[in-house]
Amino acid sequence: MKKKFNIDNTSILSLEAKQLLTLAGPAILAQFAQMSMGVIDTIMAGQHSPEALAAIAIGVSLFNPIIVFIIGIFLALSPITAQFHGRNNQQGIKRTFQTGIMLAVCLALPSSILLFALEPVLQAIGIAPEIIPLTNGYIQALAWGLIPLYCFFAMRFCNEGMFATKAIMYVSLAALPFNVFFNNWFVNGGFGLPSMGAVGVGWATVLVWIIMALFLLGYTMMSKRYHGYHLFSKWLVPSWQQFSEVLKLGLPMGLALGMEVALFGAVGLMIGRYTVPDIAGHQIALNISSMAFTLSLGLSVAVTARVAFHIGRDDHQLAKYTGALGIGFGVIIALFTAAIMLIFSSELTAIFTDDEQVTAVALQLLVLAAIFQISDGIQVNANGALRGMKDTKIPMYICVIAYWVIGFPVGYILAEHFAMGVVGYWMAIISGLTMAAILLGLRFIRLHKNSKP
Repeated sequence: MKKKFNIDNTSILSLEAKQLLTLAGPAILAQFAQMSMGVIDTIMAGQHSPEALAAIAIGVSLFNPIIVFIIGIFLALSPITAQFHGRNNQQGIKRTFQTGIMLAVCLALPSSILLFALEPVLQAIGIAPEIIPLTNGYIQALAWGLIPLYCFFAMRFCNEGMFATKAIMYVSLAALPFNVFFNNWFVNGGFGLPSMGAVGVGWATVLVWIIMALFLLGYTMMSKRYHGYHLFSKWLVPSWQQFSEVLKLGLPMGLALGMEVALFGAVGLMIGRYTVPDIAGHQIALNISSMAFTLSLGLSVAVTARVAFHIGRDDHQLAKYTGALGIGFGVIIALFTAAIMLIFSSELTAIFTDDEQVTAVALQLLVLAAIFQISDGIQVNANGALRGMKDTKIPMYICVIAYWVIGFPVGYILAEHFAMGVVGYWMAIISGLTMAAILLGLRFIRLHKNSKP
């Protein structure tokens, strides 16, 4: 039997905190770099025209719930790989990598078909007619890049389960200049291409996804970390059991994440019925708050991997304390990001636009964004710890209740019946995230008390 850590020994907790933060640092930078690409898209679209910025805002509101649901499925690869890593099971790790790649190809086709069929949705929800062609062109361009994107997801989460967060960081940072170059080229035109505005953002994004997938494939094939694993040779015969293991764990995570992002998407779509300054101001504030969220999100990646690793080593007590450390660090990060948004709100908004009407809306919403930082930091890291424990079904139900039984109805009533408009819909975000933080935190505490000593 393995010797257990003495949790009363503060040096063990200090060591675990150091290892957690060491793993989280590159994950945070990777998340920041990937989120920066969306911000760059928004900035360049905004510089092109308010209509292009509005089209990107609506397109992202539709695209994100779909893609985050898919990310949730692939997230299952991280705890599965981490637990095999904890057991030093090379064959299990190889099988997980190969299952992820095959699943990526299988999921990309129906996702692409769905993206090509969204124009009636835009018409049904009352999006301004002049915005619909731009939004539809942007979304359909993205549909062509889903196979490389999903393959990147599969390799990314397997690598994170192996604690290779630096690889994801390097790939994400290396893709940033490509994102700037292709956006500038396709949005504004040049070198034989006409100016494509919002649609050009979509095609630039596809090329960046291809580059990221190729870079991460190159690392995974050549890294000494995987010497002797034969990850992409001697392919194992796929079985339903391999796919079902990922789907059983990943589908609830996909639905849980989808519920949260769908709330943000629904808010964006409802605001899409308002004026262009309202839409653009919402998108700017959302981009700034999303950049801040990358810190907590990157931390949650490390929390999931470390918790699952300890469970793989049958050390449930250290897994529990790792989860608690992650939630505590999440609160500290949230306080920092909230302060930044309040102190530098004008400077942050000026990066995106100099339009006075758009700026006024964005500044008002940034105050609300600062308010929900703490709730967001708690819920994402509590969920990360629960993922590491392979606890996904109850968190899924919690997210449905928090975001759609409580959050969205509150926002809808405030916006439509109390004439609060954009602010009312942002109250949906605050109420949904706060309830999720409370319920997921209580779920973690309950498992903390009831798990093995």
